[in-house]
Amino acid sequence: MANYKLKIVDNNRKPKNGGPQFSLSYSPDNKRSGVNTSYEILSLLKEDNDIVLEVDTGLTVQSQKSNKFIPEDFISEIRKMNLEYSYKKSQSQKQDFFSNLFGLKRTEEEHVITVYVPDNVWKDEAFKSIIPDCGVRYYIMKDAGEPRKVLDEMNLLMDSEKNNYFLYVIYDASDFNQMGISSSQYGYDDIKKTLGIV
Repeated sequence: MANYKLKIVDNNRKPKNGGPQFSLSYSPDNKRSGVNTSYEILSLLKEDNDIVLEVDTGLTVQSQKSNKFIPEDFISEIRKMNLEYSYKKSQSQKQDFFSNLFGLKRTEEEHVITVYVPDNVWKDEAFKSIIPDCGVRYYIMKDAGEPRKVLDEMNLLMDSEKNNYFLYVIYDASDFNQMGISSSQYGYDDIKKTLGIV
């Protein structure tokens, strides 16, 4: 990770607010995008473990430079790779200044796509090319699991339980070069050592 500037902040020293334990900011070099940099950071943290990727369009953050995330296209790509996934669609009401001012109700579709990604697929360039840049949550497995069973169990877990179930829970906003990292297994010094932060 010598080509990047990495800075990690221990949020455990701040009052608890349900946020991540650690915040990581990174500055990619000029030759690579934030997605490539975050991929390399995630690869270091996951080592050879499998990973679960979750895109929730209700939580996505997109800048003007990010590619528009189209759920149907993403699902089509993961089906081509024969990956196990789960999909949920719901309606939610969006409130903004004008809808409040004029008493309008605006509904939007929200999509949640959760994909089990074995280590060998994660390392495949074809998979790397479809990773969204709009904000993705990653769950790094402790041990390889049966993909369908893992996805089904995830639907039953609360967020605090997911922190114990997985090695890491990471929210990556690669468009903004930021990650939120939580782990019940690893601490601040462990993460710094893994990422080579001095």
